[in-house]
Amino acid sequence: MARYIPSWEGYNTTALTDKYPLQLLSPHPRFSYHTHNDNKSHWLDDIPGHRVKKDGYAWWPVRIHPVDAGPRGIKEGDIVKMFNGRGTVLCAAHVTERVRPGTVHSYEAAAKYDPLEPGVAGSPDRGGCVNLLSPGRMISKNVPGEANNSCLVEIAKWEA
Repeated sequence: MARYIPSWEGYNTTALTDKYPLQLLSPHPRFSYHTHNDNKSHWLDDIPGHRVKKDGYAWWPVRIHPVDAGPRGIKEGDIVKMFNGRGTVLCAAHVTERVRPGTVHSYEAAAKYDPLEPGVAGSPDRGGCVNLLSPGRMISKNVPGEANNSCLVEIAKWEA
């Protein structure tokens, strides 16, 4: 019988929620399988919702509820930094009521790793590799799958 199992890193992880109050959900990408073709087939950048073209760059989108975007000064299309203690990823904000307040959504596994300062540890990635934010742990001691679909983050407007 199916039952709810609280996330190891979620709203009930009170030691982290003050610093990283948003739950990031990062399921498989809709238009590219894992990293296959993404950043290799540039026509994918033209699919609305897969990437957001702004200032000549194709940004990975992150969806955020207006209730969370407003206090952070984030508007539709703004470049934002999504971060936690594991890394920072720059994305284009898509402000929508299609995600719940307190939750943000961005597909995992972008193949375009593009750090602002190559070779510098901790440099923000503008390619959309949201897996940088997820834990390196396995789903359970009995399952060899990585646990990259849920973690805590904060989002702020990017000031270059």
